[in-house]
Order: sequence, then structure tokens, then C-alpha cells
Amino acid sequence: MPDIRLACLDEQHAAAVIAEAHRPDDPDHKVRQDGPVVVITYFDKRYPLDIADWAGQHGHATDRDAANVIARL
Repeated sequence: MPDIRLACLDEQHAAAVIAEAHRPDDPDHKVRQDGPVVVITYFDKRYPLDIADWAGQHGHATDRDAANVIARL
């Protein structure tokens, strides 16, 4: 499955995004933290789109970094 990386402001912000996006019972959509970056593995493109949008709206990622993820989908 493809993955995409979302740069967050720092490691604490990335952890907040992970806590919000984690779906323990979903084998097709996963998130993991790599320092201040959230690595999103997905089957449905709406999953990383929703994560990037949420992270930008809640101040965990800059608008530019969130938009970069959305544009790459």
C-alpha cells in the first residue's frame, strides 16, 4: 500500500495527530510517527486527506505542509 508523509510542527504535534488518526482495527489504514513526521499508509485516499486537513485545522501542521499532502494525493 502507498504511504505519504505529513510534516508536523514537532514531535508532540505528530503524537497528537497519531492519537487522533490511529485505527487499531483497520488493516488498510495505518499511521506511525517518525520524529516530527506522521507516516500515513493508506488504501483509500480520503484517509490521508482527512488527517492532513485535521492536522492543519488544529495547528499540528502548517497549512503549507497539510496542503502539500493533499496536493500529492
